[in-house]
Amino acid sequence: MTEIDCRSYHQAMKCIFLFASVHQVMRAEKLLKGRGMEVNLIPVPREISSDCGVAIELPGNFREETLCLLEEHHFPVMGCYTRTPEGDWVRGDEMKNF
Repeated sequence: MTEIDCRSYHQAMKCIFLFASVHQVMRAEKLLKGRGMEVNLIPVPREISSDCGVAIELPGNFREETLCLLEEHHFPVMGCYTRTPEGDWVRGDEMKNF
């Protein structure tokens, strides 16, 4: 991937956050929107879990800021995933190569 491709990929990249309950998702959504972040609620992708559930989707460039904010407010994040250029979901702690 060229430097320009890499920049445009990271600008378009989305990450999702999983929580233990819909109630936690709604509380986290309220916190993040209150900070002016562009937040979408989406069904949890089947590639990640076959359980029914709701996840928070954000632009990828807000990933670290969001993790810090959620930790600061004691939100237990069950998982943070980012889509690779190939379309696979990768857990946040496995993103070192992207």
